[in-house]
Amino acid sequence: MIKGSLQVSHGTYYVVVNYKDEYGKPKQKWISTELREKGNKTKAKQKMKEFLKSFEINQNLHNEQNSNEDVLFVDFLNNFLVIKKNTIEPVTINMYNKLAENISKYFKNMRLKLKDLKPYHIEGFYKSEYARGLSSNSVLKYHVLIRECLQYAFINDLVLVNVADKVKRPKVEKFKASFYDIKEIEKLFEVIQDNECKLPIMLTAMYGFRRSEVLGLKWNAIDFANKLISVQHKVLETKIDGKREIYLSDKLKNQTSNRTLPLLLQAEQLLLDKKNEIEKNKVLLGKNYDNRYLDYVCVDNLGRLILPNRLTKNFIKILRKNNLRKIRFHDLRHSCASIMLSNGVPMKQIQEWLGHADFSTTANIYSHLDYSTKLNSANTMTNVFAFSQTQEKEEKTDKTQELEQEIERLKNIIAEKEDEEYLEWKKQKEKRKKDFEM
Repeated sequence: MIKGSLQVSHGTYYVVVNYKDEYGKPKQKWISTELREKGNKTKAKQKMKEFLKSFEINQNLHNEQNSNEDVLFVDFLNNFLVIKKNTIEPVTINMYNKLAENISKYFKNMRLKLKDLKPYHIEGFYKSEYARGLSSNSVLKYHVLIRECLQYAFINDLVLVNVADKVKRPKVEKFKASFYDIKEIEKLFEVIQDNECKLPIMLTAMYGFRRSEVLGLKWNAIDFANKLISVQHKVLETKIDGKREIYLSDKLKNQTSNRTLPLLLQAEQLLLDKKNEIEKNKVLLGKNYDNRYLDYVCVDNLGRLILPNRLTKNFIKILRKNNLRKIRFHDLRHSCASIMLSNGVPMKQIQEWLGHADFSTTANIYSHLDYSTKLNSANTMTNVFAFSQTQEKEEKTDKTQELEQEIERLKNIIAEKEDEEYLEWKKQKEKRKKDFEM
């Protein structure tokens, strides 16, 4: 039985796990819950239960493998996901669980042991997924999960080699983003003036926010005095233990996702209008107003938080109802980047505006839209070659002039020589005439 307790260190709850290693020697391990002490004791206790459960499964799995080499690959995969549950975000573990379901369906009837798994087994699974119509990017997700699972087995000496490393990694298909131009954005803004999702749609088009970021905006992230807006929180929907739940977190996609941007004049007015609207609704509805999400910007008239799926469905209805070209909600982010590019904003600045982890991400997605930069390059090269041709022409003219001068000089020499010969001939003729007369 694994035992544990909650301890506080530097204002953060830690789970202290007491266990015995394979030699029976007592060990202790501290695991951070990433929860601050104030107001989080109940959550910390729940996390401790989850940590202890996954830790015990991990220990049992290791002991079982040491004593029994007949563990099936699908069983090991499912146990691996239980271990991973407390180290990755619920949204990711939910995706992994869905992937694992399909992997299990394929391998279950094979009764394939972990130690007997070969590269051709994995390749066969990938082929079956391609046959179902999945893209290379989708199959890559399976590859990432299978490789990570087998790497865990390899590190813990449960297998001699990670056979996934011998399988050809599915290629990433280059993504070509869809986007609205500025006229289409203007039309979209016109038709959403009375829609409950007006604010998140307009802010996304202006700032290129991710859906989770715009819905995660809080009033304390809006600095009206200094005209700044910060991205530091997200709202997601996912299944946790089989139940669909709202997932709120300050942990964004990457470090650069946390960013502070200038507050645009149009955005400032939108936010001030929303603030006034919320105050009116609170007075109008009284106790019926939902006070759970007072910190959040994107709420409906009843005070309820606008959730990701609701925003997406509403966006699709808006486009269909108003005969607007079909794009995804996320394509508003691409539209923002496209408009910035077409107005001469450098790619590096767009990367920082969007919160991409590195420049290559921005360049790979939007390089085909960067026509202005290509036009500048073309103009530069045109000027270079124009100069080269002019220089060549000038050099050719100079050489022609030199040649003409040389020909003229030679003509003069010949003429002078002819004159000398003529005079000599004339002189000799006169002399012969005189001699004859004598």
